[in-house]
Amino acid sequence: MAERYPAMNIHFPSVREADLLSEMQRIASAPWTSQPHDTFNRPPQDGYFYFHRDVVGDHPSCTLCVRREKGGHWIVQNIVPDEDQPQQIPLDAYKTILSEFESQIAEPAADSVKGVTAIELSHYRLEDYFSRRAIGLLETFCETSNGYGSNPSDQEKWMWFLIAAYDDGDEIPCDVFGNCLKTAKWWPEDGIPRLVREYDFSMSLLQHSGRTRNAR
Repeated sequence: MAERYPAMNIHFPSVREADLLSEMQRIASAPWTSQPHDTFNRPPQDGYFYFHRDVVGDHPSCTLCVRREKGGHWIVQNIVPDEDQPQQIPLDAYKTILSEFESQIAEPAADSVKGVTAIELSHYRLEDYFSRRAIGLLETFCETSNGYGSNPSDQEKWMWFLIAAYDDGDEIPCDVFGNCLKTAKWWPEDGIPRLVREYDFSMSLLQHSGRTRNAR
């Protein structure tokens, strides 16, 4: 299996969370800045923190997302290029950007609160397999369906994601989709198997329909 994009864990005393965030924001300096919104210019959800990195050499401008996994544990698992940049950050560049964030911002800030950082292989990420458009449609479905997705409006949003995923043309297996959705934590875990089954059936149905895929 090809090497997956790495994640970074930050462990620290849970009572020092506010101090850690304040220190990370304080020491972020060019090309890094603390960002008050998410990748899509929306206010961040509770427990999500964002840092922006400007273009440096061949590396695109991008947004790095820090997510609260639980008290005393944050994880960096997404670095998303800006809208006007190539959709996928090459693996080597991704590693460089993540390592720079760790050495310049995360590690010094963690040290100040007696915490530690560690970079390791991540779980499956949606960004490694699906287009930005498909991910946006999936996120909209998950955020507005309250973990059920049973009414006609929700079903329509789900179908738009399925069509976009098919049109990406990458033939992502259903188990990979399920693992990516678990990592994203956008849907109740006990409901993921149902979405995986529907995803698998839909990809097969669209293939047999003779639908022409659109290029990304």
